[in-house]
Amino acid sequence: MAYSDGEYFATLLDAAVQAQDAGDYGIAAALVIRARDTELISVGRNAVLSARDPLGHAEINAIRGIQSVLASQRTHQPVQARAWTGGLTAGSASAVYHRPLTTPLSPGAIESVLYTSLEPCPMCTVAILSARIDRVVIAAPDEQGGALAPERLAKLPPAWSSLAAEHGLTVAFESAEDAPPVLAELTARLGRAFWDTKDARDAEVSRGVLLHDDIASAIAEIVR
Repeated sequence: MAYSDGEYFATLLDAAVQAQDAGDYGIAAALVIRARDTELISVGRNAVLSARDPLGHAEINAIRGIQSVLASQRTHQPVQARAWTGGLTAGSASAVYHRPLTTPLSPGAIESVLYTSLEPCPMCTVAILSARIDRVVIAAPDEQGGALAPERLAKLPPAWSSLAAEHGLTVAFESAEDAPPVLAELTARLGRAFWDTKDARDAEVSRGVLLHDDIASAIAEIVR
């Protein structure tokens, strides 16, 4: 039996709640890469405010996780993925895991799926397209800031919608109305993890993330 969308979304809910508790937007993503008989799962959560990182979106952090593990293979100290035991490692909402595939892929075949709790923004959409991810599964749409629904993707510069079409990117929204009860509850909770604190997080971001109020003091410490 193949792994279900509900299993990935349950993991995202744990990571999104951790993000929310850390004072960040309650958003999480998992990039899943399948090859031969192995699946890599890179879980990333939003860390824009806690890390003061304008690029610290959940999707970016999930992509960075896979990239860092693969890049480390070229060094003498490769980073090892953690064995998946059915959930996030205690205290960690951003990590890369591995587990066996239920059905091995044919030699040379690679599958990539990004599960995300909220429709990706334009920045993350560009990262997804640049990474050549095959499929994106989204728990909650974001009409204000999202960019992957067809009508919103079409509003980006034409190079990006052309690239999506060329690569054959598929995008699926898990509709709470159409989903089985357990999955519907998960997608609803994933949406609330973001929307319930969005206004408060927006107010903090408006004061600056990288170039924040105490940047002068930080610079003074750096050059002291």
